[in-house]
Amino acid sequence: MSQYQIFTVDAFANEVFKGNQAAVVPVPSDKPIDVRTMQAIGAEMNISETAFITPTEHQGSDEFLQASRFELRWFTPTSEVKLCGHATLAASHVLLYELGNQRDTLYFATASGELIVRKGPNGSLQMTFPLDVPAPVAVTDSVKTLVARVVGKYKPTVQVAVSPSLKYMVVYDPELTGDDVARLEPDISPEFLAAGEQEQLTAVIVTGKGTTHDFQSRVFCPWVGIPEDPVTGSAHAVLAPFWSERLNKTEFLAYQCSKRGGELEVAILSDTLVNVCGKAVTVIKGTINI
Repeated sequence: MSQYQIFTVDAFANEVFKGNQAAVVPVPSDKPIDVRTMQAIGAEMNISETAFITPTEHQGSDEFLQASRFELRWFTPTSEVKLCGHATLAASHVLLYELGNQRDTLYFATASGELIVRKGPNGSLQMTFPLDVPAPVAVTDSVKTLVARVVGKYKPTVQVAVSPSLKYMVVYDPELTGDDVARLEPDISPEFLAAGEQEQLTAVIVTGKGTTHDFQSRVFCPWVGIPEDPVTGSAHAVLAPFWSERLNKTEFLAYQCSKRGGELEVAILSDTLVNVCGKAVTVIKGTINI
C-alpha cells in the first residue's frame, strides 16, 4: 500500500466553506497512479473535481519545490474532464502555498493543452485558459426541453449557444437579471438528462446581467456527475466571449451565484486566450492510502 498527500481546497474563495471544493493529490514522478485508481479516488472524494499533479521536470525529492512544469488531470466522481478551472486554481494553490514551490509561474500539460498560472497580487492566482467561443444553435425539441427545465419555459427571445470544445450550453433570457438567475429552481429531470445527451452536452450555463457584477451565472453538469457546480472557472472561458459581444468590453467582474457562491475576475487577452483570476483557501490536509 502506498501513501500520498491529499488536500481539500475551497477555490474562488477568501474564506473556508465558500467557493468550490476540489481535492488535490500531488503524485511524485516515481510513484505514478493509474487512471482507474485516479477515478476511484475521485469517486471516494465525491466532490466536483479531484486534481492530480505530477512534476515533469526536476525529478527527485525536491521536485515539487523546484519544478515549474506539471501534468494535470481532473476527475469528477464519475469521469475525467477536459478542463476544470477551480481545480487548476486549487492545484496551483497547493503547489505554491502548501508545498512551497518557488516559481512565480506554473505550466500545466492538460487535455486542453498547456495552461499557465501566475502569482497575482494579494494572494490571487491568474490562470490563462483557451477561449471557447459559443455559437448559436438550432432550436430543436431537446434544446427547448433544456431551456424550459432551467428557466421555467422556452421563449423565442431566449438566446442559446454552445461552445465547440467543452460542449457547454449557454442559456440567456434577457428578461432575467442575475438575481433572478440565483433564484431559479431548475428541474434536473430524466427528460433534462436525455435532452443533454441528445445535444452531446457537458454542462448547461444559465446567465444574466448583474448589478454589482457584470454578469452572474449558474452551471449544471449532471452528465459528469455534478448536478450543480458551485463555481466553475472553465465556464468563464465560454461566458467571457458571450458577454463581450453584449457588453462591448473585455474585462469582467463575474459572480457564480450558487449557494456557496464565488467571485471571479475575467479578462480576454486575445482571440484565443482568457485570464481567470481568483483566490483559494486550504481546508483539509491529510494522506490517502491506495
